[in-house]
Amino acid sequence: MSNAPVTRRQRLRDATAEEIKSVARTLMARDGSSSLNLRAVAREMGMTASALYRYFPSRDAILTALITDAYDAVGEAVEQAVAAAPEDGTATAMLAGVHAFRRWAVDHPQEYGLIYGTPVPGYEAPEEETKEAAMRTNFALLGLLARGLREGLITLPNQDRLPPEVSAVLTDMADAEHKAQLGLAPEVWALAMQFWVVLLGSISAEVFGHLPPTLGRGAGAFFDFTMRRALAVVGVRQAAIDAAVSPPG
Repeated sequence: MSNAPVTRRQRLRDATAEEIKSVARTLMARDGSSSLNLRAVAREMGMTASALYRYFPSRDAILTALITDAYDAVGEAVEQAVAAAPEDGTATAMLAGVHAFRRWAVDHPQEYGLIYGTPVPGYEAPEEETKEAAMRTNFALLGLLARGLREGLITLPNQDRLPPEVSAVLTDMADAEHKAQLGLAPEVWALAMQFWVVLLGSISAEVFGHLPPTLGRGAGAFFDFTMRRALAVVGVRQAAIDAAVSPPG
């Protein structure tokens, strides 16, 4: 691997690209994601649109960069929280991961909305450029699920109780993800997707202002309560949940 120093030209180019993304975030926060265009970004930066093309050839290229950045940021936050949590036979690490997800979302509502909110009209994120970043949070949480299964913290439900149409879909998902070396059985995917829907729904309700005002004042405590109940539903032993320590805030 080359250890050649980054040239001054490259540093300036990287700094300009970061400034472009920062301006784009500001414009989207002010005017909405669907209103983003290169001319508006260039005007805010005092550049010509043609000069901007040398950094990002299209509006979609800027959106892709912003989406990848957001996925990487939330993924890193969850990974760090999970890595710092003790492996103590409780659900502490699981709670650390989901609370880190919520904290990032509450602190970065614009970025959260870009990746988990309403799609930008006319734009579809290229999977080959965004999937790796998008899966960081998923893999961190799936790793906790796999560890819980190995350590006996989680009891799998009876697969025979899954509705046939649900079982078929989850089998297809398991087969597809097996190629990615996850190796999770359909019944494990059932647990993962049930928990993911509750997690994402809980965070989205708060970030997008859909919690009642009185509940919003205790949003952190309500989120913790909801996550503990969700862990129980997907098979985490109640003793492990009761012994888990939630992060502050």
